Amino acid sequence: MRIYGAVALLLALPLAGAAQDSRDVFGTLPRDSSKPVATRAEIVAAWQRRQDAMKTASFAWVEQQTHPKGWFGNPRFPEREREAIPALREDRSYSVAKMLAVDGDKMRYTFEVDRVLEPGLGVGRHYRYVSVFDGQVGRMYLSSMTNSPPARSLGTSEDAQNLDTRALPMALRPLDPVMGHLLVDRALPNQGRRFYKGRSTMILEERHDPSGWKTALWIEPERDFLVSRYRVAFEQKFMVDIDIDYASDPRWGWIPSGWRVSEMLADGSMRLVAEARVSSYSLNLPIGISEFR
Repeated sequence: MRIYGAVALLLALPLAGAAQDSRDVFGTLPRDSSKPVATRAEIVAAWQRRQDAMKTASFAWVEQQTHPKGWFGNPRFPEREREAIPALREDRSYSVAKMLAVDGDKMRYTFEVDRVLEPGLGVGRHYRYVSVFDGQVGRMYLSSMTNSPPARSLGTSEDAQNLDTRALPMALRPLDPVMGHLLVDRALPNQGRRFYKGRSTMILEERHDPSGWKTALWIEPERDFLVSRYRVAFEQKFMVDIDIDYASDPRWGWIPSGWRVSEMLADGSMRLVAEARVSSYSLNLPIGISEFR
């Protein structure tokens, strides 16, 4: 298991709120006219090579979460922790320990929450959430760390598309039919490159679906076509913005080291709702089959 020392997280670009469309942020960045825009086939080929090279992976991270007033869910991606709490009178903040393990087409996602007692907001809760997918069937479980009340099964869904883990599947399993970018067939490269965080970047952007949703991936061709920004929009208004950082592993190349998730609230403002720092990871080490049951 490899442990990071300090993992740097860069701030995302400021957002202007509900009036933004999918062009105004990228279009204001400095142009890079020295390099061509990669084709979708080139992107897919690079993603396939990275996916084939990483047979197994296990990541642990700590997430500083804010559950703000005015938050609402979206129909594309599950967000278990926030979905479990109704609209609040004031913001709540937590530190959440999480783990994600993948082995081929199998995955296990867990997190542990300690919601302390807060005046006026109810009793504290300390519980663990476990979601497993064995390649065919998914299971979810919720259990109290105090063994009371008893654990319960939450059904057969799984979290392959959970928004809070998106940075990892996009690096480890971008083309997996369950965990990967399910909309790559609808995506088209943009017409030019711009400098983002000092690096030459292009966009692979989905065409809107019939209901008005789409995703846009900011990709860095010179760093193995990794995704440095993941954005979800509804009718030209950004709903989710994930800014992803990477560290260079001498053996495996660029590995996610942290990410920041910002989301639109009911008043149209964008708020940081989660900031993650990877604490440890392992690649291509055996993972027991029991972990996915």
